[in-house]
Amino acid sequence: MSKSKKNRVANYLPFQTVATLKDRLMWYINLRWIAIIGIIISVPIAGKMLDLKIGFNEIINTSGVLFGINIIYVLIIRHLKFKNEFQELAFAEAQIVVDLLLLSFIVHFSGGIGNPFFFLYIVQVIFSGILFPGFVLPYVNALIAALLLTIWTFVEHVNPAGSYNLRNEPISLSIIITSLAAFYIINFAGIYIINNFMMSYRSLKKTIDEKNALLEKSIKDRNKAFRFAAHELKSPMIAIQSTLEVVKSLYAEELRKEVRNMVFKAEKRSSQVIDMIKEMIAVTQYNLKIEKPVIEEANFGEWLGHVVKQYNAFAVNKRIELVYDNLKKDICTKLDANGFERVAANLINNALRYTREGGKVTVTPFFGEEKFGFSVRDTGIGIPKEDLNKIFEEFYRSKNAKEAEQLGTGLGLSLVKEIVQFYGGQIFVNSELGKGSEFIVEIPIIHSDYFEEQKSAEELSL
Repeated sequence: MSKSKKNRVANYLPFQTVATLKDRLMWYINLRWIAIIGIIISVPIAGKMLDLKIGFNEIINTSGVLFGINIIYVLIIRHLKFKNEFQELAFAEAQIVVDLLLLSFIVHFSGGIGNPFFFLYIVQVIFSGILFPGFVLPYVNALIAALLLTIWTFVEHVNPAGSYNLRNEPISLSIIITSLAAFYIINFAGIYIINNFMMSYRSLKKTIDEKNALLEKSIKDRNKAFRFAAHELKSPMIAIQSTLEVVKSLYAEELRKEVRNMVFKAEKRSSQVIDMIKEMIAVTQYNLKIEKPVIEEANFGEWLGHVVKQYNAFAVNKRIELVYDNLKKDICTKLDANGFERVAANLINNALRYTREGGKVTVTPFFGEEKFGFSVRDTGIGIPKEDLNKIFEEFYRSKNAKEAEQLGTGLGLSLVKEIVQFYGGQIFVNSELGKGSEFIVEIPIIHSDYFEEQKSAEELSL
């Protein structure tokens, strides 16, 4: 199937993705089970309670045929692989036509046009209008329904002896004409309204899909630009930092105090800028799927402890107590080493950056029956209540965070949330301004193949 045809089908199907069409077909089959069960239960009850001269046994037999056909549908949809979306639509059309044929028998056996339930034809017509793109098939199915009802009505009127009548007297020609006219009007007016609505919906969906594609492209282009700019800035900034280190080490004693302080301050700022550049590179690499998941089995407590140790020197330099409350027993699990380390590192780094001297940062892992993760609690500046629902947005930094640390990208927490949600987890934050914050990361404990499936899905999407 050509790419243009696939795109045409994708644009007109009334679903989020073409892949969900198969789910809708299964949903249609399940609705048929409900109808079959309803008929099988209601017909014997009606036969005993109501004195109606209709074909109760024939209706049950027809339902049995529908039952068998529905089993065939289930086997087809579960075991037959459709080569393209047009085959799935053809399968749906075949179901609708067969349903209309069998429904015509049920209507005939239950009283024909004298039974108001003949309007059940319209259910199939409406489903056709919702499912199929364009005008042709929906109107064809509406025409089939109208012809079936008309033919059966004509046969029943010409041969009253072979008909099933809810009344004790034959249906007059005027009632037949009126009923058929009402059916035609509702049938074709209904399909006209449904079809026009679905065409508008599909057109809107196509526009939204195109805008989403443009948005995704612009985000990808932005990430590429960020990554390019960050790489271009990294080398000169490292050169500047190296030069300042040389000046500090060779000429520190010869420089006046105010000049020496300026050199030290410039070195510190250059180091902060390099950290920002590294963060921008890391974020764009993850967003552009350049950095692949590294799935490994690890002792969770030891693994997290190793990440925490990387920040011991930073904590000592800031005179902050960094505490790690390890798990009481060894527990091994599969995890994405790159992604989870980025989550832990970002949260620990933020806690240390926004905690003043003499403060404390505590990292605590946990492992339960349904989820595992860790918390990072600090005694830092805290987060204003009105900013709690914004801190995971890209580029957002609260006012007090900017005052405490002038340099920052505002990208770290958005990346943390993205990684956590990618693995079906959640991140929570509790904070009180001036007293500190606590970030809690929870990841569901699921079959280890989940990580491999996520990795494979990520590779296929490239």
